[in-house]
Amino acid sequence: MDKIIYVLAIFFCLSVLTGRAQEIPVYNHFYNTPYLLNPAEAGIYPYTHFSLNHRQQWRGVEGAPVVSTLTFESPFDYKKWALGATIRNFNRGLLSTTDFLATYAYTVYLNSQTTLHFGLSAGLTNNSIDMSQVSDLSDPAISGFLDNNMQPISNFGIKLGTPSGFNLGVSLPRLFKPQYTNAANFELDNFSPIDEVIVMAYYKRYMESRIVTRRRGRYKRRVKIEDTYAPLQFYMLYHYSQIAGQRIEATATLNLNENIWIGGSYRLNYGASGIFGFTIKNVSFSYAYEPASKMVSGFAQGSHEVQLKINIGDKKKLERDKPKLRTIEKTDTRAPRFSWDDVQTGGEEEPEEQSKKYYVVVDEFRDFNSADRLVKKIKKDLDLNSDIFYNKSNGVYYVYVYETFSRREANKDKRAVEELTKFKNVKVIIVDM
Repeated sequence: MDKIIYVLAIFFCLSVLTGRAQEIPVYNHFYNTPYLLNPAEAGIYPYTHFSLNHRQQWRGVEGAPVVSTLTFESPFDYKKWALGATIRNFNRGLLSTTDFLATYAYTVYLNSQTTLHFGLSAGLTNNSIDMSQVSDLSDPAISGFLDNNMQPISNFGIKLGTPSGFNLGVSLPRLFKPQYTNAANFELDNFSPIDEVIVMAYYKRYMESRIVTRRRGRYKRRVKIEDTYAPLQFYMLYHYSQIAGQRIEATATLNLNENIWIGGSYRLNYGASGIFGFTIKNVSFSYAYEPASKMVSGFAQGSHEVQLKINIGDKKKLERDKPKLRTIEKTDTRAPRFSWDDVQTGGEEEPEEQSKKYYVVVDEFRDFNSADRLVKKIKKDLDLNSDIFYNKSNGVYYVYVYETFSRREANKDKRAVEELTKFKNVKVIIVDM
């Protein structure tokens, strides 16, 4: 009998703690989806994707926190902004909270590689009680709780990203203080942004390319992959709550290869946890386990958390500005075609005293009529001027859309043509003047 009373007392304490302190759920997978804690992280991951996270805390203790969270994030090509959305259901004891948030994120470029991200979310929250566990449904406190319980919620975040891989973010996860008994729906008199503050710093170094080993059947081969990250990553999290005090957590992950990673974390005054995950094509799955803390040791099992992430579409390319597609200038007195006697494709030694002109070529043909048809089609479909010149050494007609004396400008326009048109075999050729 004494043991039962003791268990009930423990459960009551946990209900009070989780009901008041854990207004913001704990996530082990904040390393994989930082948008869970900071709206400025929306769209940082270069894919449009959904992420489903489910956490069962202190399994075996009735009324222990259970949270399920569905997020959506989408960055946009060439844009400085992204969109996100969150639907979350958070159960703790008798109380259940459902949140919906929509997020707008914006990126400011401090220089070509250093970025400052801002994110603002707004939405609605609703609280409910598990009536099956209430003995007296006529209790005025119950009816007062259930009335006028649709309230606005919002959060704000900022993040600094650097080319070294160091990132620092600060978020205010609740701009409005949660209220459970209200005089009316959608009250806005509880603005209190600094009751909770989250600071997250992490090292996640971007690499333009990396050599990895891939197996095909019995054979291994070394290949280069692009747009990846260094295998070892570190995360530090500080969470301040006016009610619950401070929470400090450190996490590290290691990518064993392209598709498998492991990791671990340590939460101060709680303990360690383990992480494992893998990726198959556009789907990734990860799992985190925490042993039961001392406060529930002997009465509860550990905490389990799983996350499923699904990428949709191709990888996005975030550019500082949308590439500008330049074109050649047309004059009233058109220069005759085939004015160049020879075209060089690079790779040969050229006299230093000669100037060079660079041409952005979109296609090449063996007959003039085919090349001329493409010139007319480019003008009609893309409203771009183009022209033709002939290389007598190989008998090829080249259709080009831009000419310049700058190699840098030619390469920049080549990338713009590749990204803004359907031409994929664009090249820059060099002509001696």
